[in-house]
Amino acid sequence: MTPAPIAAAAVRPQPTAFVVVSQFVVANGMIEQVKEAFRNRPGLVELAEGFIRMEVLTPLDCPEEIWLVTWWASRDSYRRWHHGHSYRESHEGIPKGLKLVKGQTRIREFGRVSC
Repeated sequence: MTPAPIAAAAVRPQPTAFVVVSQFVVANGMIEQVKEAFRNRPGLVELAEGFIRMEVLTPLDCPEEIWLVTWWASRDSYRRWHHGHSYRESHEGIPKGLKLVKGQTRIREFGRVSC
């Protein structure tokens, strides 16, 4: 038996999406301050053209690690924001004295395959 064809109306066009995952590990016990800074952040990235959404995750098996996942309409929109003054302003709430584990910081860019 062959599957029924998908009706054209059921296929919805998806916006182009580009995802950036930033990973870092807090070295000096300030993980709660970092989490609080994310909870109280000014929300400037939401004003960036092409920004879709953001999630901040902490792996259960490594609670001092943060994964920051942002979705963008395109790679260009992310890069305009990342290289602009808004990027620097968005990071002004980083807790003073924060130290990260050297060699454990990564920024990776992903293209969306499907949803």
